[in-house]
Amino acid sequence: MIFVKILVVRPTLAERIREHLPDDIEVLSPVTGTDDELEKLAADVEIIVSTRLSASVIHAASKLKLLQKTGAGVDDMPFDALREDTWIANTSGSNPVPLAEGAVAFMLALAKRIVDRHNAFPQGRGGPSGIELRGRTAGIIGLGSIGIEVGKRLHAFGMRIMGVRRSPDEELRKSLGFEFIGGTEDLHHVLSESDFVVVTVPLTPDTRGMIGEDELGVMKPSAFIVNVARAAIIQEEPLYRALKEGRLAGAALDVWWKPHWWDPLWHPVGSQPSEYPFWELPNVICTPHNVGSSDVRSDASIKVMVENILRVRDGKPPINQVDKRLRY
Repeated sequence: MIFVKILVVRPTLAERIREHLPDDIEVLSPVTGTDDELEKLAADVEIIVSTRLSASVIHAASKLKLLQKTGAGVDDMPFDALREDTWIANTSGSNPVPLAEGAVAFMLALAKRIVDRHNAFPQGRGGPSGIELRGRTAGIIGLGSIGIEVGKRLHAFGMRIMGVRRSPDEELRKSLGFEFIGGTEDLHHVLSESDFVVVTVPLTPDTRGMIGEDELGVMKPSAFIVNVARAAIIQEEPLYRALKEGRLAGAALDVWWKPHWWDPLWHPVGSQPSEYPFWELPNVICTPHNVGSSDVRSDASIKVMVENILRVRDGKPPINQVDKRLRY
């Protein structure tokens, strides 16, 4: 007997989730993934599991109790379409270590000029000199689970660590051994002091575009910036110009201003991830939003999603609820 129907928008993920659920939960998944198809499937479900979703699908899901995001960032979810009694949850904190390791790998690659040296190798050249992390200052923008894990790892390199978070916490600063943790009003201070800036803050209406021309302008010309959060936290054109003109030493970008640009359902075939060719700049490392991918992280996320499906089936609130007002 079926008690709950859920819609998992990605068919491959649907199969993995189905393996962990009892027979009283029916898992639906689309064939083409178009909005028309999703609207029809959503009409009779109580839970939708999705990476990205149109408002029209939410409107069609009249029985919806939970919108479950497959990852941490919920900036591409249709908040305005959700009813007041509909929960939204994510998988934030399920396993922050892989992405924290990815951020540190970016820092090392930039500091040691790994890509430059690789490209110089066929010509028999040694490539440019690198720098040490030891003694340098790292500024972590956003101290959720990922930012905290980044900071823990940077201690091993003998770095001076500063941070910015919405609500500064002196006890957290002491426990992490950071030199400074400030609020958003301290952003310029942290940026101006940092040799490496690591962006891990969630994208919300308050953080969208928070690093623009003025913020990039206070950074050292020798500084590097690493973004593993969301592209739109940094303003696109000012960042490109600063990198191209040498006003920043370099950047590593795992996030893009056109999310899912590779998906023809959302963007035309052949569309690019940015209006500006960051990937052509010699001081930029680009990856397609997968630097934190690992089998362990994926399994941890599925565990959270399955737990929430079972909790909603049993009439309990989900874990990892997103604040619909703050949008994270």
